[in-house]
Amino acid sequence: MMNTKLKIFFCTLTLSVIAISSNAHVPFLKPNQFLILHNRLVIESSFTEYPFQADFAMTSPHFWMINPNGSQTELTPIAKTKGAVYLEPDIVEDGTYRINTGIRKGPRYRGVETPGGKLYFSEDTLRFTGHKIELSYYNSADTYVLKGNPDYTPRPLNTGVEIIPLSSPHSLSLGGTLSFCVLNDGAPIENARIVVAYDDEHYLKRRHGNLYDVENERENNIYSNSDGIFTFSPRQAGLVLLFVTVHKKLNDSLWESYNSSLTLEVHPTFGPAMHDH
Repeated sequence: MMNTKLKIFFCTLTLSVIAISSNAHVPFLKPNQFLILHNRLVIESSFTEYPFQADFAMTSPHFWMINPNGSQTELTPIAKTKGAVYLEPDIVEDGTYRINTGIRKGPRYRGVETPGGKLYFSEDTLRFTGHKIELSYYNSADTYVLKGNPDYTPRPLNTGVEIIPLSSPHSLSLGGTLSFCVLNDGAPIENARIVVAYDDEHYLKRRHGNLYDVENERENNIYSNSDGIFTFSPRQAGLVLLFVTVHKKLNDSLWESYNSSLTLEVHPTFGPAMHDH
C-alpha cells in the first residue's frame, strides 16, 4: 500500500481555498477509557466546535467495531440524547479494537465560488458573490480501545477517508512519535492537511476560524507526504483529535466534502499509562 503511485490531489492553497462558515462542526468519538480496566466502557458519538464538548448527536446508519482478528461487529447505540449517541461495545478477547462511525451523509449546502477560486457557504454567501455551487458533506470518526497487552495490526476499511495508525495507537506518549497514513477509498492522499486539536485548548488559546477552515493556519497543522504518511509528536498529554477534510470537485457546480477524525489518548510518559486502584 505504501509503494503505490496512486495519489489523490485535493484543494490546497495552490489550487483553491475553502472557507466554511463559523458554525461548522467536527465529528468525534470519545471513549470513557482507552485502556479497558473494567466492564463499564461507553463511547460517545457527537459533533463539536471545540473538542471534546458534545454539541449535537452524531447518528449513523452503521457503527462498527473492527475486532483484533479483523472481523467486524455492528454496534447498536444504547442511548441517544440531543447532544450525543452512546455505544457500549462488548469487549471479550484481548487486543486492539477500532471503533468506527461508518460514513454519515450530511446536508447539501448552497454556496458560491468567487472569481478567485474560493468557495463560501452558509451565511458567508451573504458577503460574497460568484458562481453558484452546492457541496455535499460526508462525515466519519474513529477511535481505538485496548484490552490486555497491545496487539495491533492496521486494518483500513478502504472506504471513505481514514486516518490509520501504522503502529499501536496506545503507545502515543509525550516524548514519542506515531506515524499514520491518510487514505481515501484505500488510496493514499498526498498533501492532506491534518488539523491537531487538544482537549479544551480553546480555554488556553483563542482560535480564529474553526477546524474546517482551510484559511485558518494553525502552527501544529501536519501535511502528509507523497505516500499519504505523516508523523505526529504530541505537545501535551490527554485527549487529542486529528482531523482531515478532503474536497472533491465533481463538476462546475457540485462538490463533495469528506471529513474524518481520530480521537487518541496521549500518555504523560513514554509507553502505556499506569493506573492505580
